[in-house]
Amino acid sequence: MSSQAYIIEIGSDAVGIVVREAGESSFQFHTALSQYRSLDGKRFATAQAAHRAALDHGTKRPRGAQANTTRRPELEFA
Repeated sequence: MSSQAYIIEIGSDAVGIVVREAGESSFQFHTALSQYRSLDGKRFATAQAAHRAALDHGTKRPRGAQANTTRRPELEFA
C-alpha cells in the first residue's frame, strides 16, 4: 500500500493535510493555519475523522475568526 494524503478544507480555507504513510493504520494531521495548531501531529483513524475534528475546532474559534463555512467542506485527494 502506498501513502495517502488528503487536504482538509473548511470553507475556502485549506486548514491542513492528513497523511497515512505506507504500513500505518492512522492518518496524521499537519496544520496549514496557525488557528488549527492544536490538531498538529494528532492521529485519526480516518481522513473523515480528522475533517470532523477540524470542523469541531473551527466552531470553537472566537467570533470573527471563524472560517467561511457556508460551503460544505470537502476532502481532496492530494
